[in-house]
Amino acid sequence: MYEQAFAKMGTVLKTLYRDRVTIYGGKAVIRNGATEVQQVVIASNYPAKLSVNSRTLSPSADGNYGTDAYDAKLILDNGVSVPAGAVIDVVDVNGHTTRYRRSSAGYTAYASHQEITMVRDEKAKGSIDE
Repeated sequence: MYEQAFAKMGTVLKTLYRDRVTIYGGKAVIRNGATEVQQVVIASNYPAKLSVNSRTLSPSADGNYGTDAYDAKLILDNGVSVPAGAVIDVVDVNGHTTRYRRSSAGYTAYASHQEITMVRDEKAKGSIDE
């Protein structure tokens, strides 16, 4: 009984997700007798919701904003299997793309959705044109 209600809720929630994600995962392939890992697309242009904890957006220990590092959570339906360590590109509602290189495996214990924690950790790239 509850499972049907949650399944319907998952369908409705998906219509509210305004962000789009492309998820890449590693796949072992053999080339010239050696095994190497290639990135393959797991899901492309998939609806999701990005949530950023504003408390993690803080300056570094020396008080400067020299890195672009923060924790984020991705919410999406259970239709995609996301492995730990996946690379995830998120296109927000404004068309800005952000790449997350470190992610957890999808936590799929919810009937309506799954959650993936991610870390963005890059050097800041902003500049002001005069």
